[in-house]
Amino acid sequence: MESVGLELHPQKTKIVYCRDYKRKEKYETVKFDFLGNSFQQRTAYSKKKGSLFLGYDCAISIGSRKRIADKLEEFNVNKASFKSVVGVAQYLNPKIRGLVRYYGKFKMYELTKVFRLLSKRLVWWARKRYKRYKTCIRKAYKWQATVRKKYSTFFYHWNFPQINVIA
Repeated sequence: MESVGLELHPQKTKIVYCRDYKRKEKYETVKFDFLGNSFQQRTAYSKKKGSLFLGYDCAISIGSRKRIADKLEEFNVNKASFKSVVGVAQYLNPKIRGLVRYYGKFKMYELTKVFRLLSKRLVWWARKRYKRYKTCIRKAYKWQATVRKKYSTFFYHWNFPQINVIA
């Protein structure tokens, strides 16, 4: 590395054992995070055999999910003064699109937890915006399901069946 002018950071550099169904030895470090994704042992589906197996794969890291949850809190969706759900969708769609395109490359369903939180915030918004949903949370969730069924393209993440966000 020194020959090309690069230096390894001693605390950030480590050797990781990629444990999967073939490599079963026990090592201290078996996962690592890189650019918001966590590389670790996960179940995967074999197209050849049609069954599950243990592989080494990447998906959104827990730290990234927490940062996204904090960002959603900063957006104050539930306190937004939009007149309709269309305004909320127009405000959030660029952000959602960026999340899905970056973190959704691998294991799209791992984003479900993130978008379930967004779904709750949308229900809170509906409860503040419409009086008929203020006292009954079930009605608000039914409203959201109806909106999602009728207008499935309002929110970018509703276009992906692998992200099941109805809580």
